[in-house]
Amino acid sequence: MKKLLLKLTLVVTLLAMFVPAGLASAKTVDEIKESGQLVVGTSADYPPFEWVVLESNGDSKIVGIDVDLAQLIADELGVELVMEDMPFDSLIPSVISGRIDMTIAGMTYTEERAEQVDFSEQYHQSVSNFVVLAGEEGKYETVEDFDGLKIGVQKGTVQEQMVTENLPNAEIVSMQKTGLLIEALKTKKVDAIFIDDIVTIEFVAVNEGQIAVVSDVVFENPEQGKAVALAKGNEELLELINKVVLEAVESGKITEFIEANVTLQAESADEEVAEEDSQEDAAEESEEDSE
Repeated sequence: MKKLLLKLTLVVTLLAMFVPAGLASAKTVDEIKESGQLVVGTSADYPPFEWVVLESNGDSKIVGIDVDLAQLIADELGVELVMEDMPFDSLIPSVISGRIDMTIAGMTYTEERAEQVDFSEQYHQSVSNFVVLAGEEGKYETVEDFDGLKIGVQKGTVQEQMVTENLPNAEIVSMQKTGLLIEALKTKKVDAIFIDDIVTIEFVAVNEGQIAVVSDVVFENPEQGKAVALAKGNEELLELINKVVLEAVESGKITEFIEANVTLQAESADEEVAEEDSQEDAAEESEEDSE
């Protein structure tokens, strides 16, 4: 009898290990309200959608368009918003496993992703641009001009998929963070990078005179719709998210979020440049004193 019970326990344990985590762990609207928190995953290196700023007390804080939208959803639920920062390619697995309730990360709807998660109504349309070293943008007139080159993309993004499908001879260099792509371009480890247009604006502004957008070269059907992603089958939560998203779009709140965060990012960039200049001046003074 004991051996039979032991075998049954082992079978149940093994079955539990293979049950898809998303089916067991995705929280319903009532469960989120009961927990008092909405946990939203993002990848905070994608300004103005999401990035990290330092507050006056020295604490770091994730801000951006997607954070503002997440706050609207949390307010609709009547719970506290908790933002979880992680690599972009970890977001969908984290939704499926139930580690996060949803992801809002400038994520584009694709049929492949829609097989794994459900998507809300779209809250923003954008296109992607190639970015090259300043002074080289005139070399490129068509998409085909980039085929055979070393192209940097963020890992797990629609940009990675687009380059893979459309430039068969390109050497694709996938990285976790957009900032790493910018540095790779500036140090000539890649010939070009391919990123979202609204994100491009911010990084080009911060690196003025060093990198430039190839603005007239885009793939066919270039528009990419940003949407919230959540676990499949969570219909009540999806309905609530769609209500918030559509109201935000129709009322102009999303436009307000975009304008406010573009301005905030520009101010943050100016502060970073000023701090770097101050550090360089201090270093130069230190060298002079040592001499």
